[in-house]
Amino acid sequence: MTILLAAEGLGMRHGAHILFANLELSFGPGAVALLGRNGAGKSTLLTLLAGIEAPQEGKVRICGHDLATDGQAGRACLAYVPDESVAYDFMTGDEFLRMVQALRGGPGPGTALLTGFGIDIYLGLPFGDMSLGTRKKFMLVSGLMGEAPVVLMDEPTNGIDADAKAFLVEQIRAQSGRRLVLFSTHDQELIAAAGARVLELPVRAPRD
Repeated sequence: MTILLAAEGLGMRHGAHILFANLELSFGPGAVALLGRNGAGKSTLLTLLAGIEAPQEGKVRICGHDLATDGQAGRACLAYVPDESVAYDFMTGDEFLRMVQALRGGPGPGTALLTGFGIDIYLGLPFGDMSLGTRKKFMLVSGLMGEAPVVLMDEPTNGIDADAKAFLVEQIRAQSGRRLVLFSTHDQELIAAAGARVLELPVRAPRD
């Protein structure tokens, strides 16, 4: 199996609270759901794996690239979707997706992703005028478009409607044959529908 993402000896604490200690993870292509109670460190782990935050101990490798020493090459293999929008309010949906495409390289979203999430009609709308759900759909498209081998998503179904959730499931199932799609969630229905393995925090062995 080709290893797309690996954590080696990962350690992180907030004050006296230990989130991770000597965490070892490795993933190839597939769908993996990150589960855990509130405060277990799901979002923190995703930011470490995405290179947004540096671990206090250990290292993260994306497609073999150490994010600490070869971060540019590692992040080029990665698409990260945070729980909340990171777009400026004045940016239109189209401007945001073009910016992501320029930064990451590779193809844009294409018609299928835009219409599947129902946001093709909002391309000219500024983020400041969008609903929470529409913003989230643009964020999801920004992560799923292109060819990055690793896609990380934080609570991807927060704020989206049932049709968008069904389309997201389709995309996870379709794309996880060639990419790693790792997402945090409390949504058991999403996990089952996407056919994702489960990684629980505190970490235990992934289960089907």
